[in-house]
Amino acid sequence: MDRAARRPALSALRDRLHIPSDVPLATVPVTVAGQALVLAAVYVLSTSGIDVSLVVGSVALLGAALLAEAFPVPIEGVAAGRTSLASIFIVGTGVIYGWPAASIVGSLTMALVETAHRRPPRKVLFNTGLYALAAGAAGAVAAPIEGQGLGALVLAAAAASTAFYLVDITLLSAVLAEATSQPFLRVYARSTYSTAAPFMIMASLAAILVVLWDQSPFISVALTAPLVAIALYERRVHSALQRLRELDRLKNEFIAIVSHELRTPIASVYGAAMTLQQRELEPGHRNALLSVVFSESARLARLVDQVVWASRFEAGHARLKLEECEPAPLVEQVIEAARLHLPAALSIELEPVTAVPKVLADPERVRQVLVNLLDNAVKFSPDGGRINVAVEASNGSVRFAVADQGIGIPPDEQARIFEKFHRLDPHLTRGVGGTGLGLFICQELVHEMEGRIWVQPGAHRGSTFVFELPAARPSTDRT
Repeated sequence: MDRAARRPALSALRDRLHIPSDVPLATVPVTVAGQALVLAAVYVLSTSGIDVSLVVGSVALLGAALLAEAFPVPIEGVAAGRTSLASIFIVGTGVIYGWPAASIVGSLTMALVETAHRRPPRKVLFNTGLYALAAGAAGAVAAPIEGQGLGALVLAAAAASTAFYLVDITLLSAVLAEATSQPFLRVYARSTYSTAAPFMIMASLAAILVVLWDQSPFISVALTAPLVAIALYERRVHSALQRLRELDRLKNEFIAIVSHELRTPIASVYGAAMTLQQRELEPGHRNALLSVVFSESARLARLVDQVVWASRFEAGHARLKLEECEPAPLVEQVIEAARLHLPAALSIELEPVTAVPKVLADPERVRQVLVNLLDNAVKFSPDGGRINVAVEASNGSVRFAVADQGIGIPPDEQARIFEKFHRLDPHLTRGVGGTGLGLFICQELVHEMEGRIWVQPGAHRGSTFVFELPAARPSTDRT
């Protein structure tokens, strides 16, 4: 029966068993069989009498498995991202104490860790059943291999590790294949390929554990040091690789953004310069071209300035000179300069300023923050409107606010708006460009001046960017 023909039958079975549509059917037999195996293991152990050494040893291995499962090791190239070393101790339990103890240790390991992580009950039951079945298989395969010699112990550990791995990877692949509607063999082959190397490592460690435990359970504690070293090393390597990938991503993003932002002004300046050089022009046309050269050159200067400041913050070389300054004149100067090149459909208004104390800040950097915020307000107000700027006292600080009536910021973007290179319109669907550095620089500058900055939705539409700087006290020494 092909896949299309199986779907109605599977759907009918799902309805009959009242299984939610988002739960793969393959999880049901794993869950049921796993819980049944745990009950059988409890029955076998309870009817065979209490063995103190078995109980103490199993509890010790359970504790080690819990720690390993709770703190998985990130291993590069593994599809799941992180690999648990708990299978080493579960397999060891199966070889040393048999399948009943292994099934119980495996199920308890997963049940306690998953419950602590507040996983959904059906996921806890499935993962518990999966570990119970894999652990039971490990113990059952190791049982027929008799002998106390080194060869027999290593063979038993290798066989048990292989059984645990095959049961685990096969059942997981079946569930994943159903959940993603992919062929089982393709999923199985990909999963096996990506986990083969970690499996061999853990099989070797399981063999070492079993051999050491056979000599003395206390000697097996010596395995703790290399396991901790492996875990710490893998975490360090993974963290370093993640940082390198992030740096590489930021580098590529930076090159793409800057090259795109440079292209337009350079083309405009080049075109205007070529026209001015090669033709006799009317004075009005000539002045218009010179205006293009001026405005696009200023745009290039702002772009270079943003890159320079971003690199200063990245290297920790940004140095600001804090001094007492009047906030109102700073705001007025920035607004007057912005009005010179304001689109006709936009206006900038300063709210009435009353009794605002001096601010302790770097005046040039305050201007830079205000210029960036006003540029953003203009850029994200393509349909025009009014931009309101306010400055007022606020609980020992001076609050600056720039409110526009533009396209606004979606709620899910507000938390990331100050991140480096983050842009609201990365694909220019609304014609709004930019490097994604302006708000990042604003945030860093405000923080350097011991202030804070945030964004909030406008009263009706648009956005309001607010930043506060500490007010200067009369006794403050000038620096």
